[in-house]
Amino acid sequence: MDSSDDTIEMSALGRPFQLGMLYDCRKETLIPGITLWDLDTLRKDVDTKPQSKTEFQIIASDTIDTKASALNVTASLKASFFCDLVKVNGSAKYLNDTKTSRHQARVTLQYSTTTQFKQLTMSHIGHQNVSYPDVFDQGTATHVVTAVLFGAQAFFVFDRKVSSSEDMQEIQGELQVMINKIPTITIQGNVSLKMDEKEKHQAEKFSCRFYGDFALENNPVTYEDAMKVYATLPKLLGDNGEKAVPVRVWLYPLTKLDSKAARLVREISLTLIFDAQAVLEQLAEVDMRCNDLMKNCIATTFPEIRRKLQQFKDLCKQHRQIFQKELAGLLPSIRGGGREEGALVDILTCKNQSPFNTQQLNEFLENKEREVNFVSSYLSALKDVEVVSSKNKVEEIVLDPKNEFVVSFTFTSLQDEEPYLSDLKLWLQTHYMKNTHDPAPASRVSEKPKPKLWFEHKERHQNARRSAKSLSEFVRVNKSRGKSRFLVASVPNKDNPGASIYLYEDGELVSTNFEPPAKPLPPLIAGISHDRVQLTLKPAARGEAAITGYRVECRRVGQEDWTIMNVNSKQETFPVAGLRANTEYQFRYAAVSKPGLSASSDGSDRVKTRPTSPPGKPRENYTTSSAIGLSWKSPNVIGEGVTIGEYRVEYKEDTGGTSPEEKGKWQEQRTKEKAESCSIEGLKPGTSYVLRVSAVCAGGAVSDPSEAVSVSTLGAESTSLAHVYLKKSTLIGDQEPSVYALPLEKVMRGSSSSCLKYRLGAESSCTHRKVIMVMGATGSGKTTLINGMINYILGVQWEDNFRFKLIHEVTNRSQAESQTSEVTAYEVNYEEGFQVPYSLTIIDTPGFGSIGGINGDRKITEQIQTFFSTPGGIDQLDAVCVVVQASLARLTPTQKYVFDSVLSIFGKDIKDNIQVLVTFADGQTPRVLEAIKAAEVPCAKGAQGNPAHFKFNNSALLASNVGAAESSGDFDAMFWKMGCQSMKTFFSSLDKLESRSLTLTKEVLRERKELEAAVQGLRPQIRAGMVKLQELRKTLQALEQHKGEMEANKDFEYEVEVTVSVKEDISHTWNYATNCQQCNYTCHYPCVIPVTLLNRFCEVIGLLSGNCRVCPGKCDSGVHYSEKYRWKYETRKEKRTLAQVKEKYEKSSGEVLSTGNMIEKLKEEYGQVEQVLLELIDRSSRSLQRLKEIALKPDHMSTAGYIDLLIKSEERELKPGYQERIDSMMKLREEAEITRKIANKEPLLPEEEVMHKKLEEKRHALQLAKKGKKMIESWFVKN
Repeated sequence: MDSSDDTIEMSALGRPFQLGMLYDCRKETLIPGITLWDLDTLRKDVDTKPQSKTEFQIIASDTIDTKASALNVTASLKASFFCDLVKVNGSAKYLNDTKTSRHQARVTLQYSTTTQFKQLTMSHIGHQNVSYPDVFDQGTATHVVTAVLFGAQAFFVFDRKVSSSEDMQEIQGELQVMINKIPTITIQGNVSLKMDEKEKHQAEKFSCRFYGDFALENNPVTYEDAMKVYATLPKLLGDNGEKAVPVRVWLYPLTKLDSKAARLVREISLTLIFDAQAVLEQLAEVDMRCNDLMKNCIATTFPEIRRKLQQFKDLCKQHRQIFQKELAGLLPSIRGGGREEGALVDILTCKNQSPFNTQQLNEFLENKEREVNFVSSYLSALKDVEVVSSKNKVEEIVLDPKNEFVVSFTFTSLQDEEPYLSDLKLWLQTHYMKNTHDPAPASRVSEKPKPKLWFEHKERHQNARRSAKSLSEFVRVNKSRGKSRFLVASVPNKDNPGASIYLYEDGELVSTNFEPPAKPLPPLIAGISHDRVQLTLKPAARGEAAITGYRVECRRVGQEDWTIMNVNSKQETFPVAGLRANTEYQFRYAAVSKPGLSASSDGSDRVKTRPTSPPGKPRENYTTSSAIGLSWKSPNVIGEGVTIGEYRVEYKEDTGGTSPEEKGKWQEQRTKEKAESCSIEGLKPGTSYVLRVSAVCAGGAVSDPSEAVSVSTLGAESTSLAHVYLKKSTLIGDQEPSVYALPLEKVMRGSSSSCLKYRLGAESSCTHRKVIMVMGATGSGKTTLINGMINYILGVQWEDNFRFKLIHEVTNRSQAESQTSEVTAYEVNYEEGFQVPYSLTIIDTPGFGSIGGINGDRKITEQIQTFFSTPGGIDQLDAVCVVVQASLARLTPTQKYVFDSVLSIFGKDIKDNIQVLVTFADGQTPRVLEAIKAAEVPCAKGAQGNPAHFKFNNSALLASNVGAAESSGDFDAMFWKMGCQSMKTFFSSLDKLESRSLTLTKEVLRERKELEAAVQGLRPQIRAGMVKLQELRKTLQALEQHKGEMEANKDFEYEVEVTVSVKEDISHTWNYATNCQQCNYTCHYPCVIPVTLLNRFCEVIGLLSGNCRVCPGKCDSGVHYSEKYRWKYETRKEKRTLAQVKEKYEKSSGEVLSTGNMIEKLKEEYGQVEQVLLELIDRSSRSLQRLKEIALKPDHMSTAGYIDLLIKSEERELKPGYQERIDSMMKLREEAEITRKIANKEPLLPEEEVMHKKLEEKRHALQLAKKGKKMIESWFVKN
């Protein structure tokens, strides 16, 4: 294009243009020092016009075109600029400022102002006016500056980094909004911009660079600095704009002044300019991308990646510089006509066909971004692992003796050479260095086959990804254990490209492809028992080669903590032992390798252990031709909350086979209850059976079966009476021999729970019956002796592997307590096979002297009384058997109480039927016989005057007979035989004893009950009378003490004790209370007689008279009711006043009384109370006298005496708590002393003897019979 005649308008771009200055448009250079006019001519006739104009704009783009447009740069000048022909200054330096990162938001604020326009006139332009025409001949310039526009420009470039989590467009918009505010804000003085907190926070993130034609003291670097500078810009050009600079110039072609001058032949076509610009912009984009990648943490972590990026960046920079240099040399030639544009086309074509073409540059960077992303993904998976960037550092860690194992996720290909970089380098050397532009070699380079990069291999990538994932899990589990150190490193290894896990042990590399054991599959449950679970372990395939063992964990469901067990081998099954029965558990496990553990597997399904352990191995109790009797021990371990409902007994013929077909099918039988024995009926004679037992618990859960036992049935049946009863009995003791409870039938007997009767066998009328009562002190062996009797009667032999118990109470009592709790009759009915020729009734009594003390012994006596007096009970007695220990040298207080208390129950004709049964005896004469003689106990006597006695030793009753032989050395067998002989002697003697009727005994019992009921019922009246006497005494003392005050009509107060009646509910007990409705008095408690039988059987109601013997009014039985409440009597203190006492006596006498009269009335009442009290004592005394007349030993050793003996024993032994026990016994002794005084008609208080004699003289004068009831009722104050 011919442009020689065009006047050119261009931006000054900070260059020092002046009017008349020459300019070469071919090279875009100023030619200083040479002008067409002298200085004076230039200054003369210059046309100057003011041209004030100010404007601003916001620039959001950062392209070359945008910047060129902001500075009004033409395409030709722009081409000269990007090939580095133009050196810019001032505000034009903005053209050189490009973004360094794609993660950079940029907004530019442009400020521009103009001040004046200067131009040459025609007096300068004419050829005749040129001072130096020789310039045209030099050819150094093409144009002259004929006009200049002065002013200034400023560019505020605001940048903000954008993080990966932020949106570039959003940040760009926020930045633009903030920059838009600057031109509209006027800041006066130091007043700061009013911004809210959000705006301040945004502004703090901005950076600012300033490019301008203004002279500033300090360039702004912040948003606020920029606002302040912007506000001061108009003032910086001077008052008259003298500091303005050229911003635009107009160039006049020299050829119009002289045709000989140099000329601008052609301009470069816009298409080629845009193509060259695109190349440079692409290189700038590549540079930004390189910068971003080099700042990436992956590149900084691994120097290999950064090194390659830096090398690529340097090669691109070198290529850019060479490209610009070529353009700088070519453009002036084309403009001057020396070269054609085709030369520029060749350069651009060669570039596009070189390795520096846009496609390959972008492809390289994309691959690098992919590589960085791949590495980043691995590091994200291994975020808790230390990253080591130096190979030397890796060696230092590996060789550290503290680190037994080092596990490293190792990149092995990051340092591999990049063929593309080699191609770039080679291309620069072979083309630019030789200054050739042949596109053929370039095309050959680009056509070379491209090798796959390390991360482009799918299989390698998948393996590396799995390795990273498994190592991450491995690190999470083992990092805190301290056994191994974990790294991420880069170590070149062409033989193992990609990434893999290196394992170092004790400083040596032992594996370049280590696979840590992966999380195993959940354990499978192979077997369950009450205390163990069999697990099957199934490790994952990945890392299985590294496994050396397992760590098994278990926990109870609901708990947090796991219990750990180590398995030191690769066995596939493992039993977890030591578990609790009937408990839910969960299991998991981890694989163990040298450097650490795998992650624990998922927990197994909930597993509940068996409710109990297997029952004990069944033991044969008996065998017949068609039945097998078994017993077994209950499970040793029973889970918490488990109740065994029954047992399942399984059995089958023992064929001896091993195959399932030969083994046969199990048959089963249930016990229907928790019984540790069972009889299997309907079996084949002479056949061997295998039997086992399982416990069946509530809810249906079943234990594992017991160990099986093999038992054979007999060929022909032969069964003794003992074996017959064995089948009917219940196993209660699983020992050698087994112990069975006989099948007793309970017989209802009256309403009292203290009178029990059991029957063994059907009643028989073909034989007579003998009745014995057995009693003794606790620990004397009474219960064992009775059990020995029943074993003898049923014919149990020493060789039998079972024993029977007639008495078996589940009482959980210690040996210090009686094993019998109630008086119980056992009716043993005769059967064929008995060892005695009669039926036998054994009356068992509780042991005396148990830990219940004297109160417990009294209760036993009451039970015996109740037993013999119950209607329809025992009416004969053949022997009263007193059990004593052979070694006693003298009777203990308890033994004496046994004889003295209980023997007083029986009539005189029972004396010869009292038998002494001596336990723990040997062949010598028992020492206890002398003690019995010394105590003068009434009993039958032998020929030598010794008490009739029989010796027993029951130590062999439950002794084991396993392995015993018939020899003199077998002491247990010997004692068994001795025991059988003693039993035979005793029962033969019993058969000869004459039976005694209990008529007289029942009379004694009836009267004793009446006496005790009367004494018990009268005792509250007696105590109330004593309290009344004390009350009257205190009243007399008060009257006499305050006699003077009374005469002066002054009142006074004193304190006395009174007896208060309190109603107590007894509906929660089984007892009744006999209450008199007229007297409001409890006559008998506790009373077991219900209301329908009250008139006939209550002890306080006279059988003949029908009147009560206890209540104050001796009322008829018709006003007595058996009720569920009783009256209790408490002593309380009350305040009395003179006015109350005086009112009481004046009301009863009907006249006003003086103090003397009141004292007389008190004395009279005192005598009446005393007389009534004596009458009550007489009534008790007469009942005791009657008992003496009929009883065998009526005046038994007094309770007070017995208590004295116990007190002395406590004082002697001084066991812990003895003082408290003595205090309690002293209180009991006071009660016993009161009873003794009543029986002996002794005065209750020594000082009352004289008064008693005086009252005897007045006895008939007083109408006690009439006043007694009313007086006694007055002793009780209603609550």
